[in-house]
Amino acid sequence: MLLLKIISNMKKNSLIIIILQFLSLPIFSQEIVEGIVAVVGDKALLKSEVEQQYLQLRPSDLSNENLRCEVMEELMFQKLLSHHAEVDSLEVSDDDVNNAIDQRIEYFISQIGSEKKLEEYFDKSISQIREEFQFTFKDQLLAQRMESKITSNLKVTPQDVLKFYNKIPFDSLPFFPEEIYLSQLVIFPKVDKLEKQRIINKLNELKKRIKSGEDFSFLASLYSDDPGTAKLGGDLGYLKKGKLVPKFESVAFRLQEGELSDVVETKFGFHLIQMVNRRGQEFNVRHILIKPKVSSESIRNAKLKLDSILNFIIQDTLSFGKLAIKYSEDESKNNEGKIVNTQTGSLSHMLKELEFSLSSTISGLKQGEYSQPTVFVSNDGRKGVRVVYVDRIIEEHKANLKEDYDRIQSVALQEMKVSVLNEWKKNILKETYIDVKDDFDCRWNNKWIK
Repeated sequence: MLLLKIISNMKKNSLIIIILQFLSLPIFSQEIVEGIVAVVGDKALLKSEVEQQYLQLRPSDLSNENLRCEVMEELMFQKLLSHHAEVDSLEVSDDDVNNAIDQRIEYFISQIGSEKKLEEYFDKSISQIREEFQFTFKDQLLAQRMESKITSNLKVTPQDVLKFYNKIPFDSLPFFPEEIYLSQLVIFPKVDKLEKQRIINKLNELKKRIKSGEDFSFLASLYSDDPGTAKLGGDLGYLKKGKLVPKFESVAFRLQEGELSDVVETKFGFHLIQMVNRRGQEFNVRHILIKPKVSSESIRNAKLKLDSILNFIIQDTLSFGKLAIKYSEDESKNNEGKIVNTQTGSLSHMLKELEFSLSSTISGLKQGEYSQPTVFVSNDGRKGVRVVYVDRIIEEHKANLKEDYDRIQSVALQEMKVSVLNEWKKNILKETYIDVKDDFDCRWNNKWIK
């Protein structure tokens, strides 16, 4: 299908999609022999870079005999962009590089389980891993800056979208499955005073036990309600300011090494915090979290509150979105209660892919209807009560401009960007020093060899 083929080609030609999605560290493949396979401008491309990318992609593309050459050509394109970014005096700050590195390391830690496991896996400290990232990420960010300079002012008009759509054969238009757009209004049940005091007393008791010589990590593994860190002894790893909820962070950051905090209340529950140590601008803390139990009476009161709020819709005085902004206690209130698809970042959801609690809540509802108040667990682990509103239902259909204009516009814009980048590449290669070695017998898509 042409539309899907265009999307596929965009992915092959878009530097940022390919390189950033599949980048692996140089330390991933220590056995690969070094050697320069190409020089683009003043940028050298190493054989190890090509092999790392190739090995990363190969399991998902076994049928592509030219894959290694495609990887090499994509990497040469990155070098071309980053070289001309420097020629054009585009800059990348150290903060930009460090932030990009932080995000990638956090991703690896989330995949492998802990900072310690990451260090053991690579047999390197976090600081050494960061150091080995510096050059690669600076080069990537320069390439992004150059790509943005070339394409940022591009726009597609409605006429462009129509022209793009009309050149796709009708039989090649894809079918889109049924989609649904949802909003929610959330109330978190209040925790009663007795429950708060029970938790405070428990954490103060644990604090005394730690001061008496018991191990914080062991007690965290026994008593903490944070599933992500309890098995790690409550250890949150090294963090910079701004990574944690403000109330927790303001207390944690003031602690001295080994010092224990008083009980801290956040939206997640109640915490006992200990400073482990500091490393430059980073700090390492551990915590014991106890989440309050919500009484059936509190849940009932939250449901009654939602019922009274929904009367505004019945009386036709406020829309669901306006009610969400005014009354909802969830972060979605900032966008009129819209429920974001966590997999795609968009507002549309495939009906068959909805998680069970949400799917069961809206079962049988039509467009413009809302559910009864229902107990659920939020993304951050809190028990709440919500009403879900069906904003829009789009039945399964063949792609068309009426229902899929935004999608088609986005693909049309991406095709335009790819076309402009390819034209830029074609012209700039004529005036750029290129030296491609004979290590690979490749059929190039561009004139890398003059």
